Amino acid sequence: MYINRDFFKTIKTDTQLEAAMVWGPRQVGKTTLLDRLDLNSRLFLDDLGARQSAQTDPAFVISTLKLPCLIDEAQYAPNLFPEIKRLIDQQRRDQLKQGSKPTTQFYLTGSNRTQLDKTVKESLAGRCHLYTLHGLSIKELQQAFGHLTIGDYFLKGGFPELYTRENLSPRQYLNDYITSFVEKDIAVSAGIEKIESFHKAIRLLATRTGQFLNVSELSKLVGVDQKTLDSWLTLLQKNSVIELLPTFATNLSKRIVKMKKLFFYDVGLCSRLQGFVEPDSIIHSPQAGSLFETLVFSELAKTRDNFLKDWQLHTWRTKEKNEIDFILETPTQTSLIEAKMGINNISDFQVDPEAKKVFRQDFKKIIVSAGGDIQKISNETTKVPIKKLADYLLEES
Repeated sequence: MYINRDFFKTIKTDTQLEAAMVWGPRQVGKTTLLDRLDLNSRLFLDDLGARQSAQTDPAFVISTLKLPCLIDEAQYAPNLFPEIKRLIDQQRRDQLKQGSKPTTQFYLTGSNRTQLDKTVKESLAGRCHLYTLHGLSIKELQQAFGHLTIGDYFLKGGFPELYTRENLSPRQYLNDYITSFVEKDIAVSAGIEKIESFHKAIRLLATRTGQFLNVSELSKLVGVDQKTLDSWLTLLQKNSVIELLPTFATNLSKRIVKMKKLFFYDVGLCSRLQGFVEPDSIIHSPQAGSLFETLVFSELAKTRDNFLKDWQLHTWRTKEKNEIDFILETPTQTSLIEAKMGINNISDFQVDPEAKKVFRQDFKKIIVSAGGDIQKISNETTKVPIKKLADYLLEES
């Protein structure tokens, strides 16, 4: 079963350069999505033979491809990139003589941002669009299935195969994913030698999702210096495993703390790292609120990136510990967003004086609930169920 992706419409209409790189973690559906484009050839570099050929004789391999083409997991053959650059430059010279417009000829995927960044920036700067594809959003899952629960999201996250292949065990699938992608692809390729400490750090981070992160405290618990932990956090952010959401910065208030708030991009991965194996145990655990807030963050980030929206995400916390879960800035408005895992009897949230001083009255408030319908709570506050959050924000922006 193929699940329609919101990003598919974006990449069909947005690309204006000769190459398009779709980056994202493993198993989020990059290859499946691009394979639905009208392509003439495909090169899969997960295959060791194809990878070796592409590295040793990139010019020959490129010459065998009929354009437009797909090159999957391009980070495995960096020698291809200068050859792609040469071809694009030649096409540009030819098109200049003919007066024709460029079209996208190379669609590339990659799952290791650490390996890709330098290669793409050096070889394809100005020739390649860079996109990020995350796992399935709740919007996409609701459109495909409609009957899913919060427990399903907590257990399976946004991994397509866990929804299309009912025989798969989320526990085993995510255990394998942690070993293959997080520990091997990310850690080993970055040259991390303290794998056990790195693994410990990831699990401790999972227990802190939805919380303001004290890096100094965490480094002591992991048993590494803060500089090392900072480099690991940067690595995990670059590869879209976690995000450290900054607090909203302004000169109008000196009471705002600078500590960042931690979120995992995939709530299913986070739940598995916490040790959960059943949806009911997650929902009734003390971690449920933080995991729901993580789910809200994930939906905000996926909607932004799927539709290429110019949205800025921040959080808010004063020295008196007055907090706002999310501050979403669009070109037209500012929304203060609170995540409340419930459906009924949800009351309005108060905005502290420091926030009112910063935002004055030019903001709207949104409470994201686990279910129910869109409901006006007050003149400035709307309750929105998480399954309708993306559509609501897209209509408002």
